Amino acid sequence: MTALLSLLVGAAAVAAVVVHAGELTRAPTASSTHNTKGSGSGSGAQGTPTTASHGAGSTTTAPAGSGTTRTTGQGTTGTGTTGTGTGTTTGQGSSTTPTWRVAWGSAMAWAQPHFTVDQATVRQLATVPIGGSEVRLRISNLFGTAPLQIGHVTVAQSTGGAGIAASTLRNVTFGGAAGAVVPIGGDLTSDPVIFPVSAGETLTASIYVTAPDSVTVHPWGNHGPVSFATANGTPDATAQPAATGFPYWSVWPRLLDAVDVLSTLQSGSIVALGDSITDGFNTTTSWTNVLQQRIDMLPASQRAAVINEGITANTLTPLADDYAKVGGGPAGLRRLQQDVLSLPGVSTVMVLLGTNDLFFGASAKRVIWGFKQLIARAHRAGIKVIGITLLPRDGSERWEPELFPLRQPYLEQINHWILTSHAFDGVANFAPVVADTYNGQCDPTKMFGPYDSGDHLHPNAAGQTAMANSVNTQLLGLPSAPLVAPLVAVQPTPGCKSS
Repeated sequence: MTALLSLLVGAAAVAAVVVHAGELTRAPTASSTHNTKGSGSGSGAQGTPTTASHGAGSTTTAPAGSGTTRTTGQGTTGTGTTGTGTGTTTGQGSSTTPTWRVAWGSAMAWAQPHFTVDQATVRQLATVPIGGSEVRLRISNLFGTAPLQIGHVTVAQSTGGAGIAASTLRNVTFGGAAGAVVPIGGDLTSDPVIFPVSAGETLTASIYVTAPDSVTVHPWGNHGPVSFATANGTPDATAQPAATGFPYWSVWPRLLDAVDVLSTLQSGSIVALGDSITDGFNTTTSWTNVLQQRIDMLPASQRAAVINEGITANTLTPLADDYAKVGGGPAGLRRLQQDVLSLPGVSTVMVLLGTNDLFFGASAKRVIWGFKQLIARAHRAGIKVIGITLLPRDGSERWEPELFPLRQPYLEQINHWILTSHAFDGVANFAPVVADTYNGQCDPTKMFGPYDSGDHLHPNAAGQTAMANSVNTQLLGLPSAPLVAPLVAVQPTPGCKSS
């Protein structure tokens, strides 16, 4: 559902479109315990996608522990019945008992072609909406082509860009060692680091890679530089406070895919599993960012983290004709374990997937089947599932009724099932929120013009804001949160109803 663009920028431009980015280069390291993941669909092959919504690394098992690695096999979609039960809310600790909760995440989707790191430092920013006394980092080699050799890792408070506050610098270890090896297809969670962090603070993880490997990345979805790197063949710069020496930057998160915080908050983290609409393609914000802004207006003790695990071009179910191998990542069912169930302290997952399945030719029946599998697996893990209706997209690519007569009926069937099946623990009905039913307009199968980014599929910032404001935060186990100011004034068209 989206053309993928990639930037890795140096002193001049060292990057371009999806298949090309700057390079880096190599050295030795100590090793630690690990988890590996079988490769399988979604490993980074080269290509230039053109329209659809995106996905991250394949399925995995057991929650990551301190200084442990996990190996993730490409998960099965699973069978089993879907229930309407609420499920237990994982990680709902008391307000006085510290609990590990994921506070930042980025769904990894592929290894960008022609981009190798070797004897270089990658510096990744992560803004955490909840505070705590300790942190843990999870480093990903889900799509690496070699074991990821880590020589040294640090965490510090960001001073902006690639700069860090030297007084906050802490070494990060893995099973007590400074270095580690992350197997191909695996990820590695660090030992806890005593590092008091405040809500809203931006952390910087610096990772020195000592031998050549393809870099696991999250393509697209960010609206400013979030990752920085030294040139290949340079010494360890993980403890360097200044931004000088980090000439390369990217809007794509690299290597770091999760940050956990030891928090006393009672509410569990909320994960948004989605495609480019959640990822924030073609806009300056995302509905998850705006939802987090709403939650941040609650009293400090009643807040929670919203983790955006959307990937542009992602589908719910695995399909032969999709963009999994060129940046769209494994389907939602295949990455559910990696991007939701393996994260600590998650209470709820919000799912906005399925429109790309239709784009690639799936039926309504297949999408509904996919939702049933996802719900059953999340419930078995004690996590509530909030379904989100698919957005209107008449006029978008591959949606012409004369060429694709079933796609609009399929979308309507899926939304009807989401709203009436009672399979989910709750529903966020985004479809009518952004439909063309305002200010005298009445064409419910289309997106409202002032909410449309221009491609008739992805909402702009005003549309993303409207969707976030429509979420009933009580469905997430939180108090009713204030709304943010809408970016467009709307008045429902009398007598016009969304389909």
